[in-house]
Amino acid sequence: MRTPKLLAALFALALLLAACGGGDEGESSGSSDASEPAAATSEAAGGASEAGSEGGTSSTDASDVMAAMVTDVGGLGDQSFNDSANAGLERAASELGAQKNVLESGAPTDYVNNLTQLAQNNFSPIFAVGFLMTDAVTEVAPQFPDQSFAIIDSVVEEPNVASLTFREEQGSYLAGVAAGLMTQEDTEFTNPDDKTVGFLGGLEGPLIKKFEAGYTAGVQSVCEDCEVLVEYAGTTPEAFNDPAAGQEIALRLNDRGADIIYHASGATGAGLFEAANDRQFFAIGVDSDQAAVNPGIPILTSMLKRVDNAVFQTVEQFANDEFPGGEVQTFGLAEDGVGLAPFGEFSDLVPSEVTDAVDQARQDIIDGNVEVPTEPQQ
Repeated sequence: MRTPKLLAALFALALLLAACGGGDEGESSGSSDASEPAAATSEAAGGASEAGSEGGTSSTDASDVMAAMVTDVGGLGDQSFNDSANAGLERAASELGAQKNVLESGAPTDYVNNLTQLAQNNFSPIFAVGFLMTDAVTEVAPQFPDQSFAIIDSVVEEPNVASLTFREEQGSYLAGVAAGLMTQEDTEFTNPDDKTVGFLGGLEGPLIKKFEAGYTAGVQSVCEDCEVLVEYAGTTPEAFNDPAAGQEIALRLNDRGADIIYHASGATGAGLFEAANDRQFFAIGVDSDQAAVNPGIPILTSMLKRVDNAVFQTVEQFANDEFPGGEVQTFGLAEDGVGLAPFGEFSDLVPSEVTDAVDQARQDIIDGNVEVPTEPQQ
């Protein structure tokens, strides 16, 4: 039987040959064509000489773990959930000594090929980043019953799949509280006469509706007469990777009076940030602290979706022979799975009443005094 070391070496050789067969020289990762699986990038933690997690089992020595992920179509660099998931793998490499691999998906047709390629080369656990990969994981996981898979934002009922879900509505509620109060403030970015805010969604469907529902409820909890304008970028996966559409929608919402716009649209949100910078209104980011990586752009705050925490925890569980296969794990405010980023460079414009209200809303949700809706209220 091939040893994990040999499998890792063969996989590295296969990647080298694939890189020589096409693409630009010097590229270590990137989106694939729709007809071919993407190239992989691999990082081993310093000092980790052993690679392998054969048969989906592991010792407590995490240097034996070969963790991997398949990105959604937004790819690495989306400053959103793909980057957050990758940060979790990087943390596992740094703190646990695990090895990591990433396959980027250029199109939905890459999902099955990418998951299969990783499973065939003995990676485990394998993370499918995004609900769009539900069908792909449902197809691939039963073919590799000794490998461990995890899917973000969806549920796959297989014994070797951990389903990692989030209470996005709770974090979005906090973003709504901040927006509903700040739109009533007279600042260089907000006009209290309008009392109008916006929501920019990516693919219109149940998951992103949770963001919308929580945000709208949060706004209305502090500003009953505020209007929340809502638009989505589309109904296909490309809606998460269309900055031009994001900019167009943001400008349209701003024309209608929205001076704070919250997005849950992946890489499409880059268009919102461009519009906010040009027009000087507030944007609210998503998934990670997007103000931190876009200095100077008026991003009031971001709804944090701690995919990185969920990924790291799952790798750690795998390393300790505690992988939650067949289970659904849900991360909300109480589990530090969602939250709100600091107001950062715009904190001087945010009155203490706003920060106090956000803190109170957070505690009320954790204590069960506020139940946040998961569907928009008609």
